[in-house]
This record gives sequence, C-alpha cells and structure tokens, in this order.
Amino acid sequence: MNIFGLDAIIGDFQLSNYGLILSSFENTDSSDEELGMNHDTIEEYIGQKPVPVYLGSSFHSKLKPTATLIKDPNANINVNKYFTEHECREILRQLTGFWGYKRMQIFSYEFDELLFFNIRVTNVRYQKAAGRIVGIILDMECDSPFAWSNDFHYTFQASPSSNLIFFNTSDDLYSYLLPKVTIRSNTAISNLSITNITDNHWITSFKSLSAGEVITMDSQNNLLSSSHPSRIICNDFNMHFIRLVPGKNEFRVSHNIQITFTYKVPRKVGFVL
Repeated sequence: MNIFGLDAIIGDFQLSNYGLILSSFENTDSSDEELGMNHDTIEEYIGQKPVPVYLGSSFHSKLKPTATLIKDPNANINVNKYFTEHECREILRQLTGFWGYKRMQIFSYEFDELLFFNIRVTNVRYQKAAGRIVGIILDMECDSPFAWSNDFHYTFQASPSSNLIFFNTSDDLYSYLLPKVTIRSNTAISNLSITNITDNHWITSFKSLSAGEVITMDSQNNLLSSSHPSRIICNDFNMHFIRLVPGKNEFRVSHNIQITFTYKVPRKVGFVL
C-alpha cells in the first residue's frame, strides 16, 4: 500500500527537513490495499466429532507499506527536482542504516488520533525520468498488523473500600495488554494483593512494602525493581505480572496504594490518510 500524508518522521529523519514530500507515480483514484489482517485459526478435532473445536485465532501477517519520496516543489521555486548521488546517499544512510524497527509517524490530512508504526526498510527503488532520479521508493515492513497509540498514563489512589475500574481500548481482542506499572505506599504494609476480577481473579501479590517504597513492574519484559536497591524484590513476589484484558478491567486491592499504569495500545487501522 502507498502512504500519503502531509509529512512523516521515521526515527529522527523528518521528510520536510530535507525538502521532501510523500507522493506516488501510480494512479491513485482507486486502489485495493492489503491491511495485514490475515490470521490463523487455532482449532482441534476431539474424539470422533466431525466439527473442530475453536480454540482461538492469531495474526500472522504484517503491514507492508510503500513510501515514495520526491522533492517538494513548493519548498523552493528554484529547487532541482532531481536527486543527486549525494542526496540519495544521505537519505538512504539514515533510513536503511539501523537495526530492527524504527518508529514512523504519518501526519494525516484529517486528524483523528496520533498513531505511529514500527517499521524497517526492506527494499529501495528509484523512479527515473529522462534517466535521472525523481523519486525514492521505500518498501517497508511493520512489526505487526497494528499501528500503535501514544502512551497512556493513568494514576489512581486505590483503596480496599472501592474497586478500581478502567478500560483497555486495545484493538487486539485476542491478547493481553502488558503495561508498565508503578506501585507506591505511604505506609509499611504486609501481604499486598492486587486482583484483576475481570481476568478470572488474577492476583498479583507482594509479601511486604516499606513506607515510601516504589515498585516498578514491566509486564511486557517480566522485569521488576524496587526503589530500595538492596532489596531482592522477586523473593516477595508471586510472579503474576499485572495484565489487562480487552475492554473493562476491574481491580480490587488489599491496602491503600498509589498505582500508575503506562501502556500503548494497538490499533487496527492500516493507513487511513
């Protein structure tokens, strides 16, 4: 699929800073675009039943966008529309000289939600006119079928007297969302439990917290740390990292704590610009 938009940032490289715009050399009146939403069905035949039991589904495709870069004719009326060898090298040096994925933001014509994509450049092609380069075509691959939101930050003063409720608006309805969580208590407490009632009463527990201690939990990477460097916090942890189901999440806590959730959510959107 071709990308269109007012501007784009790929890692630290912003097109407009180099006098570039997104374009296409194809007919854009009508297009049939693949959104990378193909998924596998997980099912199993049990006994002699002729109909399989549906166990779930998982995505296996990725977004594969194409970006065409040309020089912005409105940036300078005297601009040379052709790319020199030095200009090509400078652009490709920045866009192909990194490992893994880089964050790409597209600034759309109509603002809805600021989203970004994790991309890597898989191939580069030149569009030529009269034997000279007028466009640089980047074939890219995303890390998943999804676009991603900016970070959400929610801080709550939780207490045993009332349950904590908030909503995970993820568009991936098959998977848990794994947030970064910080937990703070103003007083020393024993046997802290945080129960996600919506997730079959999934319990995250700690044997103790000191007054003012801050526990930092990265559920995505299974990392846990304490603001007290000498403490081996994992010895007091039941190894149930906090996780969020799609939609409503209702938590019950055993003691008064401050808890902060930080996460970004996947968006099933493709490129709508």
